[in-house]
Amino acid sequence: MSHFVLSLAGFVLLTSVAGAAQDAKQVETGKQLFSSKGCTKCHQVSGRGNKANVLDGVASKVSPADMKKWLTNPSEMEAKLDHKPKVKMSSKKPTLTNTDIDALVAYLQTLK
Repeated sequence: MSHFVLSLAGFVLLTSVAGAAQDAKQVETGKQLFSSKGCTKCHQVSGRGNKANVLDGVASKVSPADMKKWLTNPSEMEAKLDHKPKVKMSSKKPTLTNTDIDALVAYLQTLK
């Protein structure tokens, strides 16, 4: 019985380490996409980019689901704002794959 428990504990540990490595890779991919897709033209993170739209702390304000909506349907999200932005994200939206979107959301979730 104890051998089974130790084996199970080892499996859980290996699975969580592999998951953390995948998450770290996805976050890094999202960070690279944030830069390569030109997000810094309108948004700033850690002092880099356009200071008009600072995203530091965005993860404590916006849910992952809403982040995904901002990336897939920005006009719907803009319509919910109290004030209309000077430059609409919907007019500047880059072409993103589902994998890109997941990576960007993973990265944005680190901005707490």
